[in-house]
Amino acid sequence: MRNPFLLHRTLSATFLRLLLVALLVAAPVAAVSAQALRVVARVNDEAITDYELKQRITFAIRSAGMQETPDLQQRLASQLLRQMIDERLQIQNSKGLGVRPTEGEINQRVAEIERSAGMQRGQFRLYLQGIGVPYDIAAQQIEAGIAWAKIVRRRVRPQVEVSDAEIDDALSRIRANVGKTESRVAEIFIPIDKVDQSDEAKRSADRVVEQLRRGASFGALAQQFSQGATAQAGGDLGWILPGSLDSALDAAIERIPLRQASEPIRTPAGYHILYVVDRRPFASARPDDVRLNLVQLTMALPVNATPDEVARATAEAQKAMSSVRQCSDLHTQARQLKGATSGDLSGVRAGDLAANPQMYEEIPKLSAGGTAGPFRVAEGMQIVALCSKEGASGVPPRDVVSQQILLQKLEAASRRYMRDMRRVATIDIKRP
Repeated sequence: MRNPFLLHRTLSATFLRLLLVALLVAAPVAAVSAQALRVVARVNDEAITDYELKQRITFAIRSAGMQETPDLQQRLASQLLRQMIDERLQIQNSKGLGVRPTEGEINQRVAEIERSAGMQRGQFRLYLQGIGVPYDIAAQQIEAGIAWAKIVRRRVRPQVEVSDAEIDDALSRIRANVGKTESRVAEIFIPIDKVDQSDEAKRSADRVVEQLRRGASFGALAQQFSQGATAQAGGDLGWILPGSLDSALDAAIERIPLRQASEPIRTPAGYHILYVVDRRPFASARPDDVRLNLVQLTMALPVNATPDEVARATAEAQKAMSSVRQCSDLHTQARQLKGATSGDLSGVRAGDLAANPQMYEEIPKLSAGGTAGPFRVAEGMQIVALCSKEGASGVPPRDVVSQQILLQKLEAASRRYMRDMRRVATIDIKRP
């Protein structure tokens, strides 16, 4: 089964090309009327116009592959207006912190979007022109995403720490779950910051589910409508073990059929729509994810060495290998061999050795203290000794667990920071 998020990119690229062919010959966008410039919201001293909102609705509908109707445009107005308000706050806050995205950073992000969609350089602007959406409308959304990432790094990340006790507790839960089923899950998140927003948030979540039922891409809808940290990754939360999320979400994941989306699920934070991408037994063998702690010894040898020189170096390396009983012995051998150097390599992912097929075949199979080689590399002749392995049982290494906990805590802290930004801002919403 193909990854639905990769599939979405492929389909999006095809969709964009078809639109370009069909729409680039269309008439130019009509002049903006005075009525279209009516202000629908003010965010501090900055206005959002009816024209900007309508263009954002068009962009969201067509990029997500939704069925465009006047009714859908009207129903999306309030939801997208709130997102535009949040984006203005993010850009304003980044400016106040001195980290507002530069034009170069925005252009770099546009280039990444083009590459992921299989487009040539500059085609994103042509696509927007073809569907009648000004580049500035998309650029504001892109700028807000970059701004928010900078804000989180500057103001939120320093306040979030992961303790050894939290990692130990997580590892204990992971070991207790060995043999159970884990699920790869994607999410669309609609937050509730105030009690009186609950009904509108539910309506927004229902609209997303309706579009999913009509065949819209989950990943594309997540990119446009989710307000979770994983929105730009199509909502992908990664592999989730039972007990990792809110109890209501955990219970829902168990019931959701494979490759199907849930109905909106309420938690204290808001409404979640979940999609189960895949399932597998937890701690099943994943050899490429094993982390290897190694010592390598390198004997200098020119790239253009003669066959006799290579043969002598090989014999000398094999002799050194015969004296190794533990990985630290390679350091001793390096001191005894003229021109040899040694070094420690920690946390090497087994799958990353695939660039050298011989190393990939031999090194992961070693027992602690074992050696492999000699390998002919650009620097010379190389011997590798294995000190230890992490993750061989399927339980992730400690640093990986620490990163997972950090991301979860950052998500919660970022939501609080966003709520605080809204609370202190002056926001005046007119009727869209």
